[in-house]
Amino acid sequence: MGDWTMEYIMFWEYDSADHNTVMDKLKQFREEVKNNPEENAKFISKNYSMVDGPEGFQLVETDNPEHLVKIVRHYMPEVRFRFAPIVELKKVDQKTK
Repeated sequence: MGDWTMEYIMFWEYDSADHNTVMDKLKQFREEVKNNPEENAKFISKNYSMVDGPEGFQLVETDNPEHLVKIVRHYMPEVRFRFAPIVELKKVDQKTK
């Protein structure tokens, strides 16, 4: 789509009562990504889970913001997401000088 690729840290959280539903949706989404990689964000890290509850994070990369929307829509309403862009510190330093 665009001429830029951005990396994001994707934070996720859900209620433990929804665990089975979320795991079913995860299996479906992984299959979708496997079958149509160009239509989805690229997952560039493992899926990390926090020890104290059903929440965690994963790194994703995309050149199309709609890929992030697709993730959110797939997991609604059970999972809540927050995306934060990742910028290399060296690049930030160069822009502030």
